[in-house]
Amino acid sequence: MNPVVLDPGERTSHPAQQLEAVATPDRRLQVVFVMRSFGFPLGMANTNRVLHLSRSLVEQNAGITVLYRRVSERPGSVRNENVRGTFAGISYEYTCGSTVRPDSFVGRRYREARGFATVLLRLARPKRSGHLDCVYLWSGAASWRMGPWLLVQFPSCIGVPVMVELNERPWAASPLPGVVAKHASLLDGASGAVAISAWLLSWASMEAKRVGRSVGVVEIPIVVDVGEQVSAAYGQEDLLLVYAASPGNNTALAFILAAMRHVWQRHPECKLLVTGLYPEAAATGGGPLGPRSSILDERVVPVSYVGRDRLLELYAQSRALLIPLFADDRSRARFPSKIGEYLAPARPVVTTHVGEIDRYLTDGVTAYVLGLAVQSPLSRESRLCSTTTPRRQLSDRPNRRLADKQCRHSACRAIPCACAEHLPKL
Repeated sequence: MNPVVLDPGERTSHPAQQLEAVATPDRRLQVVFVMRSFGFPLGMANTNRVLHLSRSLVEQNAGITVLYRRVSERPGSVRNENVRGTFAGISYEYTCGSTVRPDSFVGRRYREARGFATVLLRLARPKRSGHLDCVYLWSGAASWRMGPWLLVQFPSCIGVPVMVELNERPWAASPLPGVVAKHASLLDGASGAVAISAWLLSWASMEAKRVGRSVGVVEIPIVVDVGEQVSAAYGQEDLLLVYAASPGNNTALAFILAAMRHVWQRHPECKLLVTGLYPEAAATGGGPLGPRSSILDERVVPVSYVGRDRLLELYAQSRALLIPLFADDRSRARFPSKIGEYLAPARPVVTTHVGEIDRYLTDGVTAYVLGLAVQSPLSRESRLCSTTTPRRQLSDRPNRRLADKQCRHSACRAIPCACAEHLPKL
């Protein structure tokens, strides 16, 4: 699906046609990404999305700077050591002055305050010199917060358009009346937004109408660098299932662990490998996941963060890759980036009929897609895991072709165009 640009409730022409209005060969578009605390250049889903979006702009000759206003690393498990640097043509800086979380409460508050104040300074200086065209804000806030709100309002006040990343369910509209509720919106002060799903695209359009703003909205789904991964022959690997977990998302992990009991009744040799756990959770077998899964079977292999190359190898070695979604607004709004990475090595994805899944995946061709209208959670688990062991072989090539066509990061050419009308004619 091609990215589209929306004014509230209205479609326009394909955004790539508007690029000429954003920059010229004599003047590079300068974009600053403002992030919170998920790490750069090494990290997980959010980090990889920032990288792909940034790389797409760099390939269009834009100048990109990524600012992290909080630390991302835990003591004893440090992946990103450099406070500033350049990666793949992208300049980055931890404005808090460190990548590692301090031990003390006072130290943590100091780093947060320093990071926030330095971001404001970094935005003001290039604006005064005419070298800042757009701010791309990645707030990650699940409810209204003063900090993210100010990070939209400040650039707007100095004449810099702000794009807001929408990749999770936003908070509900404020029950307060009138002007107060209007200014409590995630889109208050924003010139544009990038939505990862149709659900968020629709939400942004309706929210822009509610607050009375003209907000350009671009739908850019998950993006992946297909060239990173090499597809291997399917059906020759060991019976291994892989789930790339998100730290703290115990619901999905507990669901998979409970479901594995049904897999082992039919295929006792099957193993489950779970990546992405916090080191302490991996060391204790996955962390406290409730009475059904507090004691893990030895066939479950929990690991903490693994390097990018190793993670892609694990994907290619798997029989199937798991990503359960649930019948709630959070799952409907999200479009997990790992789905694109699952498709690239030409492995079947095991998931459920929720959100964006049916727009992109085809049951029996690129995925095993399961319905949610079943009798009980136990029945649903049984159906999920009877599907993970291949009762029939899916064709491997359609997966990779789908990732190459729909998720390639060059599809992000539309990013600067959502607020093209607000940018200067360069």
